[in-house]
Order: sequence, then structure tokens, then C-alpha cells
Amino acid sequence: MNGDRKQLLDDLHKKVIEKANDGIVVLKNEKIVLSNHAFVAMLDYEGPELEGTRFEDLVEPSSIHEYRDRWESILHQEDSTGTIRARLLTKRKRILNVEMSTAELDFEGSPALVTVVRDVSEQMTLEAAVEESEARYRTLYESSPIAYFTMSQRGTVQQVNNAAEKLLGYSEENMTRRHISAFLPKDEKSREMGNQVIAEILQGKNLEDIEMQLQHAKGNKVWVSITSSVLSDSDQSSNIGLMALEIDRRKVAESRETEERERANLYLEVMTHDLNNINQSALFTMELLTTTVELPENLESILTETSWNVRRAARMIANMRAIITLKHSPPAMTKTDIYPHIKRATTDADRDFPWKTLNINSNIKDDEFEIVGHMYLWSVFFNIIHNSMMFSREDEITVNVRATKVDSDRMVRIEFEDYGPGIPDNMKQYIFKRTGSPEAQIVGRGLGLTVVDHYVTELGGTVWVEDRVEGDHSQGTRIVMLLPSWVEKKDLPCGRTTCITFYKSDHCLFCEPTYDILMMVLNEMNIPNHHVEVINVDDPSAGISESELPMLPFIKICDSELIGLVSDDQVRSAVMALLMKDCYPDL
Repeated sequence: MNGDRKQLLDDLHKKVIEKANDGIVVLKNEKIVLSNHAFVAMLDYEGPELEGTRFEDLVEPSSIHEYRDRWESILHQEDSTGTIRARLLTKRKRILNVEMSTAELDFEGSPALVTVVRDVSEQMTLEAAVEESEARYRTLYESSPIAYFTMSQRGTVQQVNNAAEKLLGYSEENMTRRHISAFLPKDEKSREMGNQVIAEILQGKNLEDIEMQLQHAKGNKVWVSITSSVLSDSDQSSNIGLMALEIDRRKVAESRETEERERANLYLEVMTHDLNNINQSALFTMELLTTTVELPENLESILTETSWNVRRAARMIANMRAIITLKHSPPAMTKTDIYPHIKRATTDADRDFPWKTLNINSNIKDDEFEIVGHMYLWSVFFNIIHNSMMFSREDEITVNVRATKVDSDRMVRIEFEDYGPGIPDNMKQYIFKRTGSPEAQIVGRGLGLTVVDHYVTELGGTVWVEDRVEGDHSQGTRIVMLLPSWVEKKDLPCGRTTCITFYKSDHCLFCEPTYDILMMVLNEMNIPNHHVEVINVDDPSAGISESELPMLPFIKICDSELIGLVSDDQVRSAVMALLMKDCYPDL
């Protein structure tokens, strides 16, 4: 019975060995007594060709000594893994990298070793490729001019490259195992800015090109541009990668540029103010002469022409001041009736040309058209009418001014038509361009239409020029502008004044970029900017302090609250949820 059972087990072993996908051989006295089909095929042999062969004879000759050492350690149980790698030589003289695992077995009545042989050639090729890739990455990492820091989720520095050591003047040993905040400047302002950045980084947010200061080992501050992202490992743990690009020279250049610009603006402000006073004094003197002294006709003509040129200079100075004011301290937007502004513009333009007669044909009545405007709206209309009078060759000038409500009363379209020489087609797109980049500028007369373009754009409108008679520019010009109508805000069921509130402060590092993201999304979704209430918590009249908010910047979009540096997707999602609510269908 025992003999039958032994035979049964041997038969079972043979069947299992033959069916296995891995190569399997049974060795007695280091000779192959049994091999399965997978092993024979692996070495390009057929049938029982390998039986009786010493396994060592299949090992590639150059690696025979290494194989013997490993094999002996397994036989004497010095290697607890029971696994070795070897290079076998196939019948076709191919080198085959294999991994072998052995175990003792009682086979056909005597001790034997069963060896599982697995082809790992492809695996070793991949491992070699990974090692090469890691070596290449390590070389790039260490030789990169950009400083790299690897941190834990708590902000502890774990690894740095050579550029990081050079950037901050510390050795790797003095930087690792320290919190990243240890390398922030000591002064309160720089440290507060740095802590804001670190807080965002440790929340796992991806930052890109955020500028801040770090402190060098010698004590001086270094400007850097920070980019960070989460690094996920195969074991699901996450570290934080931080790149720091040194931008000290650029910041010095920017600081100098800012100083020079401010100095130039100061000179310009003083110059325009003083020149304006000089012009006003000259105009007063010339008007006094013309009204109190009887002058010969030729002198009176010269005096009139001189007075006109001084007025032109005064207008240019006024327009220059308007552009500067609009850029640095734009006027507050309020509900504005366009009728009194048209009247003032007409009166002032007519006063500049005493030898001409101005006729205005207008359909605009008092309190009929109310737009989002400000106290300087009249200067927009003035510059358009003034241009019509200046370039017309006639002594009697007619300007047609018409206003209509369009786009479901959300916009007001205002047209100014004259009968002057017109503007050629190739100049129409350039007449509003006298500032900006050199490519965008053109040489022209004065800054009047540039002021028009600046003010209209600031109000959220558009302006363009057409032919009064389509296809014939010589028949006169039509300047068209679209300005947003004033809409009284409705009371919201929640009691708030607006559905979107943006909280900021003067010292908040991420407030400006976050506000830009908010405005970008709202413009993309055609939501007017005046639907956003901006509250500066540093303003004592704001009625709220920074301590009452979880963090700055803080955006409240209906029920959604977004804090810190947010992505456009987060803002877009919150705005979409707002648009689906019934309580504010007019948004």
C-alpha cells in the first residue's frame, strides 16, 4: 500500500511539473532527472534531450564561478532566500537570464532538489532601464541650475540638490531634517509672505511662479520664484516637490524700473500741472487783450490763432492727465445720466472754436438714458465732438448724436455722426491707439480719441468707428460706443448685497492672483464685473476684520466658500452652482 501511494505521489508530482508555466527541473546529484516542457522550450531543446545533463553545464561559462558560489550557499542553507539568478546558455547559444528557486523533494524513493526556473530577461532589461533612468534623473537633479527641495507633508526638508545648497549657502546636512520655514527671512513682512506661501504648499496645492524671499546662510535675503507640486510614490505616500529659481537680478531691475517710472510720473505730474497754469494765464491775458484793446485786424487774427494753439496745448495736457488719473486712481462708477454730459461736452467744444458754428441734432433727453459711468463721462463726448469740429473744413458743423437701448436694455448704443473728411479704412483700427507698446502706437494729432478708448473700456464698454455712408469714408464719420446700462441691484432673499464677495487685504500675497482668476472666469461666463463686491479687511469702514475669516483671500459665492489660492476650476464650479439657483436669475 505504501509503495502504491508513493507511486501515486510521484505521478502527481510529474503531472504538476509538466503543467506548470514556469520551467521546472528535478535534480539528483546535480543532474537533471526530470524537466517539464516549459523548461525544455525555454532553452531551445526538445523532448528528453536534457535528462542526464549536469545543470551546471547549462550555465554560461563566464558566470560559472558566481553560480557555484550561490548554489553552494543554498545547499548549505547559508542563503535564506533560496533564490539565485544565473545566466544559462540555450541550445542556439542565446544567453538567458533566469531566476531559480529550489526546494528538497523525495522523488522516486530518493532525495532530490526541485528547481523552478523563471525567464527574467525582460524584467532585467526593464530594471536596467529603470536604473539608467534613475541615474540620468539623479545627474539632471544634481546638475540643474534650479534649486530643488523635497519635503514631507509637514514641511520637513528631506532632500536637496547642489543648486539648493548654493542658493542658500548651507550644506545638505544642515538643510535636511529642518522645517522649510527655518529658511525664511527674519523680518515680519517677508516672513509673513513666506508663511502664506508655505501654508498653501503644505495644503498640497500646486503653485507656479510665486515670488517670495528666502534667507541665505550669511543673512542676506534672496528673491526666488517658487513652483511646487505633490509627489506621489507607489506606496501611496506623498511628498512635496519645491523648485526655487533665483530672481534677484530681475527684482533689482524691476525695482529700478519702478523707481524710474515713479520719478517720470512725478515729473509728468508737475510738468502738466505747471504747464496748465501757464496756459491758463496766457489764455486769460489774450482774452483780456481782445476784449479791452482795439487791435488792428491782422494782429487780432494772430492773437486768435495763438489763443487757439494755447487751447489745443491745454487740451492735450488735460487728456494726458486724464490717462494718468485713469491708470492710477480711476473714478468710482455710479449711475450716470448721459444728457448733462452731452450738454457740457457741446458747450466746451463750441467754446474752443469761436469762428465756427456747432449744430447738435440729438434724441437724448434728460433722465432717459442712465448708464454705468462717472463724473468724467463728459470728456469722452467732448473729445469726439471736438475732433469733428477740428477736422471739418466748414465754418458750420453739424453733429448727429443718437442713443438707443440695445441687448434687452442691458447696453446703451451712442452714435456720433459728422460730415467731415472722414477716416480711411486702413486707419480705422488705429485711431484710438496712441499709448501702449510701440507696435500698437500710431502718429497722430493729440490724445483725444485715446482718452475715449481708455474711459469706455474702463466702463466695460466698447468703441469703434464706421463710415457715415457705408463704403464711402469721404462722406463723414460715425463713432459708435456701447456702454452698460445702470441696473439697480435687487434685494436678495439671503439678505446679502451681492452673490459674490471677495475679501482681500493689502498684505495678502495670493489676493491679486486669486482675484485675477475670479475675474477671468466671470468674463469667460459673461458675468459683469460689478456683480462682485470687493471688501478690503484693512479698511476700517469694511465692517469686518481678518480674524473673522478663515484665511485670505476668501471668496463667498452664494453658499460656496473658497479660501487661499484657488484654481479656475474651483471658481467655475462654484459660479455654475450659483447660476443654477432660482434666487438670482438675473445674474
